[in-house]
Amino acid sequence: MKTKSTTATATRKSAPKKPELLFVGLDLGTNTSCLMVSEPGARKPLLTQQIPTVVGYAREGILAGILPGGVNVLFGQEALRHKLHLRLVNPLRDGIVDDVSATRDFLLHIHALIDGGESTELRAVVGVPANATAEARESIRRAAAGIFDKVIMIPEPFLAALGFRDEGRLDSANYVDPVRNSLYIDIGAGSTDICRIQGYYPTSEEQVSTTFAGDRLDTLVRDAILQAYPDSCISLAKAREIKEAHSSMVDGDDPVYATVIIGGKARKLSVGTQVRAACRQLLEEVFHTTRTLIARADPDSVPVLLQNIILTGGGSLIKGFGVALQTMLLEEGFDAPRVTVLGDNYKEYVARGALKAATAAQERQWQHVLR
Repeated sequence: MKTKSTTATATRKSAPKKPELLFVGLDLGTNTSCLMVSEPGARKPLLTQQIPTVVGYAREGILAGILPGGVNVLFGQEALRHKLHLRLVNPLRDGIVDDVSATRDFLLHIHALIDGGESTELRAVVGVPANATAEARESIRRAAAGIFDKVIMIPEPFLAALGFRDEGRLDSANYVDPVRNSLYIDIGAGSTDICRIQGYYPTSEEQVSTTFAGDRLDTLVRDAILQAYPDSCISLAKAREIKEAHSSMVDGDDPVYATVIIGGKARKLSVGTQVRAACRQLLEEVFHTTRTLIARADPDSVPVLLQNIILTGGGSLIKGFGVALQTMLLEEGFDAPRVTVLGDNYKEYVARGALKAATAAQERQWQHVLR
């Protein structure tokens, strides 16, 4: 019996048209970067992603097939997963570009994550530390050349305030607008930026930046543990892991134990005292700098300013840090200070603020980045 074959004719759908313009909000961090991408006027971003700021280059002599896909360069979590076979490079140090070439490679990776066409114009607003010099800004421009079409660089504390701002509550009598009058304390990995935000980009008199931040805390934790346990040979990476898991300002917390390898054997060490002492040093630094910046403010602005102290950055996640800072300010004699901690999603506020800034930016504010 013969069968009749039929040929189905498929209707070929045209590929979705790529947008002509995309805004990129970028918090380029020392340890972790946050990327947000949106079309102009969109209510929600097309892409939100956090990426460890690390580039891994294949070590010489690595055999084929060891690294996934046979590539020579990996980024973010992929680089960390394969660190045994890579030379890891942190493109930024203390919040600014340390290696322009590695920063460029990292930005090329970010570009690859953005679903734009060849003709799509990419405009990026990039957060920079409060104390970023002209040289630091120029390093970002050099790294971004040919990757983004136009850029604007804005202090990170201002972008965080803009991202945290709730436009739906601006008409509420009880709402304190963080962009209008607030004090932002951003404890990052490479720097701690403390900045008065009062409706405009802060001047040098309205911001203070110090390198006493997360990376310094890692060193303090490591050195304190080595002093207590000289044979532990604990690495900076292990100290960072302990810090991120157990940092606390709360005296009398449950004992903290960390497992480390000594002589090839796993041992549990009591490290709570060392970690809390390091956190206390960071708190003292933040308190003294905050006090100085409050003293510089217009006296008439201080009552509202004290009600709107906003703590962000990785250091803000230290257990009890916000409460401890508020207590110290109160004991110093400041009237009813209130410290708000942004929480786990703190990274997104800078990137979200960057998208808001991109939407509001005038054409003359954008800087061309030559290809």
